[in-house]
Amino acid sequence: MLNPYFAYGVPGALLLLYAGFAIFRKRSEIHYIGFVLFIISGFMTAFCFQVLQYAFHEAADKSWTSVTTALGFPTWTLYIGLVIGILLVGLNLIRAWRRIQDIRHPS
Repeated sequence: MLNPYFAYGVPGALLLLYAGFAIFRKRSEIHYIGFVLFIISGFMTAFCFQVLQYAFHEAADKSWTSVTTALGFPTWTLYIGLVIGILLVGLNLIRAWRRIQDIRHPS
C-alpha cells in the first residue's frame, strides 16, 4: 500500500477524473454531476486517509525511517492528497447547500 505509484497515483488519477467531470459540469446542464464530483472527492479523501493510517501502522511496527524508505518520499507528502480531498468535499458540500437553498427559495 505504500508503493509510491499506488499511494500517489490513485489520488493523482482521481484529481484528473475530478477535473474532467468539473469541466463537463461547467459545459452541460446535467444536474447530478455535482453529486459525482462529491463522490470522487469523498473517495479521494477516504483513500488518502487509509494510506496515512497504513503508514502510521507500519511506523508503529518498524520506524518512520523505514516507512520513508519504503515510500521513497517524505511521509508528510501523503497529507497533500488528504487536504486536497477534504477541501474538495467541503467545496461540494457548500455547492450542494447553495443549490438546495436556490431550490427552496427561488429569487
